Amino acid sequence: MLQLPALTKFEGFRMVAGNPAIRNKTDTFPGICHRCNGGGDGSAPCDARDTSEFPLKMCPGGIRATIIFPSCWDGKNLDSPDHQSYMAYSTGAAMGALAGISCPTSHPIRVPQVMYEIMLGTRPFNNPTYFEGGKQPFVYSFGDS
Repeated sequence: MLQLPALTKFEGFRMVAGNPAIRNKTDTFPGICHRCNGGGDGSAPCDARDTSEFPLKMCPGGIRATIIFPSCWDGKNLDSPDHQSYMAYSTGAAMGALAGISCPTSHPIRVPQVMYEIMLGTRPFNNPTYFEGGKQPFVYSFGDS
C-alpha cells in the first residue's frame, strides 16, 4: 500500500492556481485544463487528452474545465507578492498536475490537493459555424479572445 507523507495544517494560508493575465498558449499552468465530455474521453483531469484552451471542436456532452491547485508548500510563507512562488506542483505525478508522490526539495511540505471541476453546458453551441477556421465561441470573462 502506498504511504503518503503526513499533511500539515496552518492558518492564514492563501493559494491561487493559474494566471488570468496570460494571453498566449505558451504560458500555461499544468493545473488548468479543458476536455470535451461525451466523446469517450475519461480518466484523470489535466492529462495528455486535455488542453489548456477551450476545445476547438463541438463537445457532445459539454466541456469539463478543471483547476488543480499546487500541493507542495515551501514551509515558510503563507503568501508571496506573486501569490504563487511559495507553492509548487508535486513531482512524480503519473497523471498531469494531480498530486504526485513527492514534493520538490524547494517546496518540501505536502498539503492537501484542491481541485475544482466545472461542467459547462455548451450543447446549445454545437453548431459547426461556431467552430469554422479553428475558432470556438467561448471565452473567460477576464479578457480572453
